[in-house]
Amino acid sequence: MTRSILLGLALTALSLALHFAPIWVTMLNRGAMAWDGQPIGQDYIAQIIDDHRSGSDISFRRRPLTTWCINSMTATGMPPKSAFMLWSFGLFFLCGLLIRRIAQLLGSSHAQATIAQAIFHLSPTVLFAWFEPMYTYDEPLQYAAFLIAFAAAWQGRVVLSSIAMALSLIAHETSIFLLPSFAMIPGLSRNSRWALLITPLLLFALFLVSFLPAAGLADHAANDAYTRLGTLAFNFGTWTMAGETIGYALLVLLLPCTLLWCYMRGAAPDERKLLRAFMIALVLNALAVLVAAKAREARVFALPLLLAWPLLGKAIVQWIEAYGGWNRLFAAMRKPLVFAALVAATTLMYLITRYAFVLSTNVAGDNPWHEFLAVQIVVAVLISWRAHSELFPAKHEIPA
Repeated sequence: MTRSILLGLALTALSLALHFAPIWVTMLNRGAMAWDGQPIGQDYIAQIIDDHRSGSDISFRRRPLTTWCINSMTATGMPPKSAFMLWSFGLFFLCGLLIRRIAQLLGSSHAQATIAQAIFHLSPTVLFAWFEPMYTYDEPLQYAAFLIAFAAAWQGRVVLSSIAMALSLIAHETSIFLLPSFAMIPGLSRNSRWALLITPLLLFALFLVSFLPAAGLADHAANDAYTRLGTLAFNFGTWTMAGETIGYALLVLLLPCTLLWCYMRGAAPDERKLLRAFMIALVLNALAVLVAAKAREARVFALPLLLAWPLLGKAIVQWIEAYGGWNRLFAAMRKPLVFAALVAATTLMYLITRYAFVLSTNVAGDNPWHEFLAVQIVVAVLISWRAHSELFPAKHEIPA
């Protein structure tokens, strides 16, 4: 456990350092300057908190949990930006520990669970959570609540799981796209499944009925939902926007989905059920994102990965073992011709992504999206390369 805590602290510190690196402008190091470079009267993060507290965007104000928690911290005298960072990075640190715990509940070894924890922290929507245009705000609390619900459900603790799932819904209503998959967690009785499906919805509805009128938002909720239906045209209105939408989806989902696709062949029965639940959540969430959210805020694609991150440690280890282990893999990559081919392929892919994945916000130099995507595409191709590859000769066939 100590190593897991140290790993989480190290990777959380790495994310924090990247956000304050002088080569990029992020939400955290922007200072008193708006996203478009215009000066504002206070720090950008303080402005974001004010917007969620009392701004004109109804969708922000109807998700009050994160803002309430930050308000409680600032009430003690802590500056808003410090409170925001402590809250957000602290919850992502907790999420990493929860991912590791769930991975162990799913049968992962200590090493596999640690790899799963590391993959969570190194995922682009977590490692670069406050780079633009991610605009992360409610997700740390939403993720932590859902992961607690996931762990509790796997252990048969239905009451705790239902309450935690309701908190995840209140933190961000998009958790509803996880609810059908959540009720499919293996090992639950029929009554438990219905309880996990209905109870969080009832608690969430009770919250909305009591909170929205009190906050003066009851008359605006339906109109806000209606206006979001025009987002499909935004995401695919031009070839450039369509390329950006596809690019951000690949940035978030390509590598984990490739790993899980390869892993599914040798997965245990309960893991197969969980992977099917993940695919249902993936489809539901992707459809909702494309129709009612701005795909360039790439974090919106990551929500179904809460069901998948705990399995990714096993998936990587299985793939490495299928090719003879780490030593054999690295030995192949150290060959001059292989190394040169990888560099050439990555460079070519980078040039292609720069051409096809045109960013509509900020400047390309203020983020690593093209580089990150190019590397992921090359790695995904290598992972998909099966037993007949001459580049990485397989030790044995991957189980069918």
